[in-house]
Amino acid sequence: MLPLLFALLIAAGRPDWVERESAEWPREMYLLGVGSADERAVAEDRARAGVARIFTTHVSSALAASTSESSVRKEHTAAWTEQISVSEETRSTTDKVLEGVEIVQVWQDPQSHQFYALAALDRQQAAARLDARLESLETSARPLRAHLDAPERATGLAAATRLLRLERDRRALDGELRIVAPTRPSRAVVEETAARELLARTSVGLTATGDDEGVVLDAVRSALVSLGFAVQAEAAGSDLVGEATVALDKLGNRDGWYWSRVRVEVVLKDSASARVFLNLSESVRDASRIDRESSRRVLAKISERLRKEIPTAFLTTTDNL
Repeated sequence: MLPLLFALLIAAGRPDWVERESAEWPREMYLLGVGSADERAVAEDRARAGVARIFTTHVSSALAASTSESSVRKEHTAAWTEQISVSEETRSTTDKVLEGVEIVQVWQDPQSHQFYALAALDRQQAAARLDARLESLETSARPLRAHLDAPERATGLAAATRLLRLERDRRALDGELRIVAPTRPSRAVVEETAARELLARTSVGLTATGDDEGVVLDAVRSALVSLGFAVQAEAAGSDLVGEATVALDKLGNRDGWYWSRVRVEVVLKDSASARVFLNLSESVRDASRIDRESSRRVLAKISERLRKEIPTAFLTTTDNL
């Protein structure tokens, strides 16, 4: 544990860490943050935030380099772009690492009465937390890899989606580890290639009814592609069948505003067993001074929602398989 010094440092004079690097708290061993305020508690909070800001800024930069993949693939004559984003699990892990931040010194300027606080995160201890988390992820991944070849499609797809999330979280943790332990040799990258290939081989025949403009169809296709599936325009011969049903209603003019409502139901099934992987319903209401614009708005809003909710709903279903 870091030594805690809660007594005010006044007699000893202005500490070096207020304005420059500290010999007592070398940056090779600690991530540091300095905060100042008229109140001690505020100064301490700002110091902790300083460590978090340094940490998360560098981690975000590392993640942008390591997990932001922009590649165009072709499968079953369909082309798409895959983008891996930072997950909530990643942010949660970052928060847990930052729990190790401690206020190690506080100084009050005897003339201005301003408080200065120094927060520190021990790099070695933070690295140990990250190592433990990485080992936990690998322990979780081993049995899932064995399930990729399961005879039931549902079992294989569930394992594949979980493995890709574990891969994403490993990349995020590796990025964090490079921040807290920059001199340590990089770990070998573990790619879940078999899981990605299984999803790429799984075709989805996607159709839509009531979507005259094709806006909702594009959103559903984009959401399924983000999960790694190969999406095609016909259900015949596909592994999974996706159906989107769109109902657009004109609600009339109220006080000069034209109101519209759209309801969308998306169902994704196994073509052989009829097992349901996804059954999602969403609706949106909106208005505009222009009649046609109100319809455009609700279609745009529900499409954006579907791009987010379909992957979440699918992953929730596979987690429960």
